[in-house]
Amino acid sequence: WMRNPQDESMDPTGEFTRIDQMLPKKKGQKPKDRARDIENTIDWMRSVGVKPVDDDVPLGPQKLGSVPISRRTPEERKDDVDDIMNWMRNPQDDALDPTGEFTRVDQMLPKKQGQNPKDR
Repeated sequence: WMRNPQDESMDPTGEFTRIDQMLPKKKGQKPKDRARDIENTIDWMRSVGVKPVDDDVPLGPQKLGSVPISRRTPEERKDDVDDIMNWMRNPQDDALDPTGEFTRVDQMLPKKQGQNPKDR
């Protein structure tokens, strides 16, 4: 397909063309490396159940719905940081983490060697 992209028999579904257009082109990238990137992308899309060519996708700009975000004041953010720091100093005190949020987030974040509590 890369040698003759105009030959539609090489890409009947349009997968290669669409992926080629989506992937950024790397400076000095050889055609073989580009083909491998396209192949890896298609393999990944198939493994997660995404179709490379989606006929249901409308063409043109679409109006997206709004995403609700919470607006927090700088004082509220500072209070959150203070609460987290107090919990990190005393993780056994359940009163400092009544919802368990701090514990869950702490377990999800990787611990880095030499990282101080404030950076965490």
